Amino acid sequence: MARLVTAVMQDYDALLDRARSLLPEAAPSMERFTVPTAEVMYDGKNTVLRNLKEVADQLRREPDQILNYLAKELGCPGVMDGPRGVLKSKLNADQINLRLREYTNKFVICSECKRPDTHLDKSGRVVMLICEACGAQRPVHVRRAMEVEKPKTPVVAGETYRLTIEDLGKRGDGLARKEGFVIFITGANQKGTTVNAKVTKVLGNTAYAILVP
Repeated sequence: MARLVTAVMQDYDALLDRARSLLPEAAPSMERFTVPTAEVMYDGKNTVLRNLKEVADQLRREPDQILNYLAKELGCPGVMDGPRGVLKSKLNADQINLRLREYTNKFVICSECKRPDTHLDKSGRVVMLICEACGAQRPVHVRRAMEVEKPKTPVVAGETYRLTIEDLGKRGDGLARKEGFVIFITGANQKGTTVNAKVTKVLGNTAYAILVP
């Protein structure tokens, strides 16, 4: 009798181990998931989301989809600027992060197990939010993606460019050109040299930059 019980228990343990091996890997619980916070800065009347790419990576969504949602909800145009997002209105960080939490609840969090391990899958005209933890599915309404606006200038504030000094300005600053755009570079005073210049400001068809290593 004892041998029979032992054999049954061994079979049970083997079946239990097999069942566990077939289960999906446990996803992190909502208690350990925190909605990422947008880092906000201002450029004139524009609001810049400095870490939009990092936020999108954490949520496993496309940056332009997140920016599109924020732009629609906040009632202003949105522009992708490399890894950053630009909202063409002056908005405070609380407004943006509130909408970011709403986006996460609608397009990321599973309504059944409350976990963030999901992805969007389009089947025909319907977009489904599919949970990789519990298998739950629900339809979501994804608004038509905006046409991503491209920068209208060949240089962007905050970016570094390799430029050749063609002339010197009245104040002794180096003068370079990029696609017909005039760039004044502080600290560059030798004609013909090629330098790394970080653009600090763009005004009309003129930009201002500083030397960087």
